[in-house]
Parts: sequence; C-alpha cells; structure tokens
Amino acid sequence: MASFSSVLIYMVFIFLSVIPSSMSNPLKENDLIHICSKTQNASECLNQFKSDSRSLNTDEKGIAGVAVDLALNKANAVHNQYNQLYRDTNDSKLQEKYIACSKNYNDAIRDLQLVKKLLDINRYKLIHAQINDALQEVLNCISAFKREPIDPVQIDYQNEEFKLLSYMVKFTTDRLVKK
Repeated sequence: MASFSSVLIYMVFIFLSVIPSSMSNPLKENDLIHICSKTQNASECLNQFKSDSRSLNTDEKGIAGVAVDLALNKANAVHNQYNQLYRDTNDSKLQEKYIACSKNYNDAIRDLQLVKKLLDINRYKLIHAQINDALQEVLNCISAFKREPIDPVQIDYQNEEFKLLSYMVKFTTDRLVKK
C-alpha cells in the first residue's frame, strides 16, 4: 500500500510540474494595467477587460482569449452595422465605403477566428501575423474615412474601438510568445 501512495504522490508531482506556468499564475489588475499601458487608450482598455467577468482570476492565455472574444464581438457588430448602412443609403460614395469596410471587417473576423483556434492549440507564434492582418483591415477603413471625411453616422468611433481591441489581442498574445 505504501508503494501505491508513493506512486500516486509522484504522479501528482509530475502532473503539477507540467502545467504551464501561465496556467498556475492568475493575473492581477496590475498585469492588466501593464498590458493596457501599451495601447493608445489605457483606461478604455482596462474598462473593456473589466466588462468581461472572465478577466478576473484568469491566466495569460485566458486573458488573451477574453481579448479575442471582445474583438470578435465588436468586429461582428461593426460588420453588421456597415451592412445596414450600405442598405440604408442611396449615396453611391458612402455605399462604396460601407461595402469596402464591410468586406474588411469580414476578413478581420476570419483572422480573429483563426487567432482563437491558434490560441486554443497553443500556437502562439502564428498569431502575430493574423492579428496584424486584422489590424490592417480596420486601418484601411479608418483611412478611407479620413481621405474623404464623409461619415454621417460617425462610425469612425466604432473603427477606433475595434482597433483598440485588436491591440489588446496583440499585446496579450505577445506575452504568451515571450514565455
């Protein structure tokens, strides 16, 4: 019986030693503040994280997952808004911008879905290219509205919020690559 106990203790020890360090160290608010300090709007970044209850008592991979989900939710909402704006206007210049941005957000959604899959299978080094692609999509939308500032619904705020969320994904996943 003593040997069974010894084997069991040994197996528990082995199991605990192979758990990734990010799993065993829940992030604290200071960690979120550090991540958010790298963005263009640290207070809004922190508010975004705090808006999702999963941000509390999670590890680095978990917070990256939260950031991806926040970005995906915003991308889907903005994509739907661009589609609705396209249908609601008769202005051909606006229709052109709205449909182009709708396609950009569709591509960004695809990129973020891939980021989520890569995160799930711990392929952190491959995430960088995908999040940069998603960021480029929104930057294209932002620049389209800055070239010709026709934006009667002020959707630029939505683009900026998605940009912030994309950077949150970038900085949370960068922490995973460095481990």
